[in-house]
Amino acid sequence: MIELPVDKSIAQRCAILGLDFNKDTIGEDIKSTLKAAKEFSESDEKIVLDLGNSGTGMRLLTGYIAGTGKECILKGDTSLSSRPMDRIADPLNSMGAKIRLRADRYAPIDISKSSLKGNFEFTLNIPSAQIKSCMLLAALTSQSKIEITEIIPSRDHTERILEECGADITRKENKIIFDGRKKIQKKFIDIPTDFSSAAYLLAANLLTNKSIILENVGVNPTRIAFLNTLEEMGAIVSLKNKSSKSNEPRADIMVNCEQELKGVEIYGDKIPNLIDEIPLIGTLAMFATGKTTIRDAKELRHKESDRISLLLSNIKKFNPNTTINEYDDGFDIIPELNESNSPVEIETKGDHRIAMSFMIASLKDKKKIYIDDKRCVETSFPNFFELLKKWYQ
Repeated sequence: MIELPVDKSIAQRCAILGLDFNKDTIGEDIKSTLKAAKEFSESDEKIVLDLGNSGTGMRLLTGYIAGTGKECILKGDTSLSSRPMDRIADPLNSMGAKIRLRADRYAPIDISKSSLKGNFEFTLNIPSAQIKSCMLLAALTSQSKIEITEIIPSRDHTERILEECGADITRKENKIIFDGRKKIQKKFIDIPTDFSSAAYLLAANLLTNKSIILENVGVNPTRIAFLNTLEEMGAIVSLKNKSSKSNEPRADIMVNCEQELKGVEIYGDKIPNLIDEIPLIGTLAMFATGKTTIRDAKELRHKESDRISLLLSNIKKFNPNTTINEYDDGFDIIPELNESNSPVEIETKGDHRIAMSFMIASLKDKKKIYIDDKRCVETSFPNFFELLKKWYQ
């Protein structure tokens, strides 16, 4: 059995809410959030919490802490300190919080004492589970009522956890209505393995013609558009032993392909559901027939790195024959046969998804690659290289 990490998104929410969960395989992001949440819960003074590289931890904790009315400063590493935080600070300040940012946009995040509004309505104009969750957690700790309207649905792990813990939360069409005055129950959350981590091994199966089954993988409908994309590319996807625990669906997943992969077009409301897997899709596109087109993915420029430009520059090094068109919100990839097997140096800028995507790509033709920062993978998938060596190399 392949031991995948637990779902990072769910685990960090549990850490912030003080809920116990299975911690068999967790990455540095989860550890950073666990540590910060524990330090905050044990302190009555204004303290500085270090979230390392955990953007989810920083954004969600900001909402949680703002709702308590306490003072706190949140900081992160160089990468996290370059990622925009005004997208959470602005709506929280509209809700009554007092939050200051460096250069009005970046961490450190300075949270002052405040009292949030008892009732608040918020429209989520960009599909972001982090912003949505930040607002829900602020309503929880401030014991406020909030109504959130989503233009495009985003990941719903926070709603599922709150519901599992007995919160007063309902969804009506595109509205989430939450009353934070009802306390949640503290209980153990059985977290499935991380779908975003599993995606890399599913891709490895396709490129190496393996049929390895990945067990107990989270298959939350707001997370698995990557499986639909694989099917569009020509893969056969099989889900077995479907079940649900702690309000999260899971299944055993196997993929295989009896033909060449095909290029795909991905845009519009498909993007939020597979934003993390787009770099991996980009590397798979190098081995597909026909053009792969990605649009409406400008959010990729605000991740651990500018994932659009970094992905494309590395693809050009990996296969110089590839035709690439770069756009503000995406790219086109038109693959060509690569007869060179020269070693390639992959630049990651500390981005774990770039590192993992090109490690998977290297399995196809045994191309030797050198990754400038392998340690960045530990943020989300600490046993990644170990599993590749054992099962695929």
